[in-house]
Amino acid sequence: MTTRRAFAAIAVSLFVFVTIPVSAEVVAIIGTGRMGGAIGPRFAETGHKVIYGSRNPASKKVNALVTQTGHGARADTSAKAIAEADIIVLALLWSATEDLIKENVDKLDGKIIFDITNATLKALQPDREGAVDSSAGALIQAWAPNAKVVKAFNTVGYHVVADPEHAGGPVTVPLVGNDQAAVEHVSEIVQAMGFQTIILGGIEQAHVLEGMATLYFVPYGSGRFDEAFEYYFRKGTAPEGIGSAQVRGADISVSTTLADETR
Repeated sequence: MTTRRAFAAIAVSLFVFVTIPVSAEVVAIIGTGRMGGAIGPRFAETGHKVIYGSRNPASKKVNALVTQTGHGARADTSAKAIAEADIIVLALLWSATEDLIKENVDKLDGKIIFDITNATLKALQPDREGAVDSSAGALIQAWAPNAKVVKAFNTVGYHVVADPEHAGGPVTVPLVGNDQAAVEHVSEIVQAMGFQTIILGGIEQAHVLEGMATLYFVPYGSGRFDEAFEYYFRKGTAPEGIGSAQVRGADISVSTTLADETR
């Protein structure tokens, strides 16, 4: 390996895997499956207080996850976890999401909902039972209009969420949401876990991220595991000197957000 390549490799590893301290908050992880079990410890590692919300908070499986997470983590019912939390992470099946949101909507006002769910989109699978016209993110925002829904991590494998080194290089987490401050805060949290982020607009763009998740699962669904991938967005590729006025159909407000807030 040349000296230049060695320095480049060190720079990438430092950028991707060094965690950045963020302010401590109470985080409710709703769901204790593979994704919940992966992301809960990451929140705890970065200084947050984790409460797992579960239908069976006293089960051996949940107790084992609480022990694994450490840092004062505990488990409770989903309703109690949501009531106590500043941030609610949806790491449960899409089929269970609507009931959870509607049963706890009064506890979600003003809080950030960290949406990892993926719904089946009618545009991609029109004959699939339960397919939706819009997206999981848009529907969650409609069901909890006073919450701050941010789509994040729905395009990343649970094993990479647990340990970014599994990706073998940098991973980009695209984010969308209507509340700019909430999206920026989620961006800071995700970066603290060792990922790159890019902010791509409001929650109306969630269907695009959920379409990306559909593509993500193609190698797994077809058994081509050697072709499994993670998303990495290479930034800085625009033509030299280009501006918003030269981009057909450009939304200047979105363009400004991307220029100012992506990292």
